[in-house]
Amino acid sequence: MASMFLMRAGLALLLAPVVMAQQTNAPRPRFEVVSIRAVPPNPPPLSRPIDFTAVQPGGKYIDQRIPLAWMIAFAYDIKWSEKYLLGLPRWGKEQSYSVAAKAGDEFPVLSPADNREQVRLMMRAMLEDRFHLKLHSEDRTEPIFHLEVAKGGFKFKEVDAPVPPQKEGYVGVALGDASGALIGKKSTIAGLAKGIEIWLGRSIVDVTGLTGYYDFEVRWKSPDAVESRGLGTEGITMLVSNLQSQFGLRLTNATGPVKYWIVDHVEPPTEN
Repeated sequence: MASMFLMRAGLALLLAPVVMAQQTNAPRPRFEVVSIRAVPPNPPPLSRPIDFTAVQPGGKYIDQRIPLAWMIAFAYDIKWSEKYLLGLPRWGKEQSYSVAAKAGDEFPVLSPADNREQVRLMMRAMLEDRFHLKLHSEDRTEPIFHLEVAKGGFKFKEVDAPVPPQKEGYVGVALGDASGALIGKKSTIAGLAKGIEIWLGRSIVDVTGLTGYYDFEVRWKSPDAVESRGLGTEGITMLVSNLQSQFGLRLTNATGPVKYWIVDHVEPPTEN
């Protein structure tokens, strides 16, 4: 009996790498049908809702006007392509495309989050096939901010999580040297950090430990400052101050790894 058990155990050990290899070598998901067309110069204005997403149920990705830089940012989850995506030629940022891509009929019914991740993987394959995209990532150590809970604690009560087809709420950010606003509905603190880091020019790492959803509408205005284009020292100071006074959050200086993506090769797509 002991020898038979050892033989079975040995067989299991031999089979495990085979199963893992089969999983590792599983084919990458791909769209079955893809249409990419360049948008002519000077197109008419395009209006879309603040929570617009090109990802649709059933493994679909549809966007009437999107530059290659934004497609790459979605496919590789690059939160700020203007800073963290390097080596892209000028046309990759300025030329927009109309993209309609969908999976085959065998694509399974998935939750919104899982559907989005599968579409993300299919976008990577599409970019490699149609744009001949090759890129790599590297971590660079540089100054960052940590977003922490300030003394006195976080000041908003948690609300119910969004129920599909609802999604996590987008954080609206409007900042200037005389006024500002941070607005969210069923939003996360990680989403808040993502919303403000572009304005501050540094990566923000959420270390609050807050994983819930929150509703907030925080506005401020300085009677002394003069509104100007862009965001200067006065506006940043008010943002930091209101994060602490109205949210109970603070930004602290830190140093850490920041991921950059570098384009090694890319070509304009052949249209169809």
